[in-house]
Formats: sequence, C-alpha cells, structure tokens
Amino acid sequence: MTIIKQIHETAVTKEALYALANKAFSMWSDYHLEEKWMYRTIEEFKKAIENAMIFVALDADSEELLGMHCFRVNMKKKRAYSFYLAVLPKVHRQGIATKMIAYESEVLRRIGMTHIKSSTTTDANWSVQCHLKNGYKLIGFKKSDSDGHKSFIFRKQLEPVMLNTWSGVLAAIRHPIYSLYSSAFFCHCRFLYDYK
Repeated sequence: MTIIKQIHETAVTKEALYALANKAFSMWSDYHLEEKWMYRTIEEFKKAIENAMIFVALDADSEELLGMHCFRVNMKKKRAYSFYLAVLPKVHRQGIATKMIAYESEVLRRIGMTHIKSSTTTDANWSVQCHLKNGYKLIGFKKSDSDGHKSFIFRKQLEPVMLNTWSGVLAAIRHPIYSLYSSAFFCHCRFLYDYK
C-alpha cells in the first residue's frame, strides 16, 4: 500500500529526492534525453525545488520513497505549476502517480488553486500518458531556442471549493492542509458566514 504526504510531514531528505529523480529519469536514456536531467548536480536540484510544495509517495510498510511531485504555487493567480513528477521504474504501472495526482489536486484545489499547468518532453511517453490519464489536457507545444528541446504543455482545471455552503466548509476543514493554516482559515470562513 502507498501513502501520499507532503514532504514536511516525513523524514524524507532532499538527497533522497535527488536519488529518486536520478533513478526515475534514467529511463530517459532510451530516448537520449538523459542530459536533460542527469547532469544536474545536487546543489542545482536543491535550488530548483527551493520553496516548492513537494509531495512524496511512500510504501506504507517500509516507508521506502517511491515517488515525488513538486509544485510552484502562485496564490495571487490561483494556479500551480507542476514539475519533477517522478516514480521509481520498479513500481511503474501500479497507480502510484495516479494516486499522487489525485491527492495533490485535492490539496491544491482546497487552498484555492483553479488550475495546474505542466510540461513534459515529447519523448517521455510514460509522463505524457500519465498526464492525459489523470485529467490534464494538452494545450500546447514549445521548442527551446537554445537546444531545440521539445515539450508538450498540459493544463488541469480544478473545481473551486464551495465555501458558501456548510458542507464545503466542513470538507475543507477536514483536509490535512488546513492544519497548517487553521486559525486563518476559520476566521475566513466565519467572515463569509457573518457576511451572508
């Protein structure tokens, strides 16, 4: 069984994430894309994920790190950008990425995000299929001017949290993300109901 958590709720280190990413992205060598990832140093990796919202998939029994997914969240524009979706090759096709994406989408939706954007290299078939299978729509294509790298651009629309109903508020309160922001969240909800 797999459990999904935010990294701050675990003992997972940045070094463990880096090792996972190297294993997960090594499959890209089949497409001669390893240079897109493999030359990244641990320092560059740490800088890339700095201030990111990071989710991890862990084996429920052994607590082995099986997957990770990072997001940059823009609260003002109510959107998140997804990057570094990585699952160990030995556990591909077991629903781990699907479970992660469902959990993450719900967390992001409950903190007010309206959509998630993502991009993936056109040759990374597993990633392309994973995005399409999990509610992302293909919205574009880009080619890097510097090295000709080609990527698909995806977008996933999130349903808004209905804070104007008691069921919406109760559902939001029960979600683990609000343990971080509980007092501010309760004040916001109280204001909405007093205003009504």
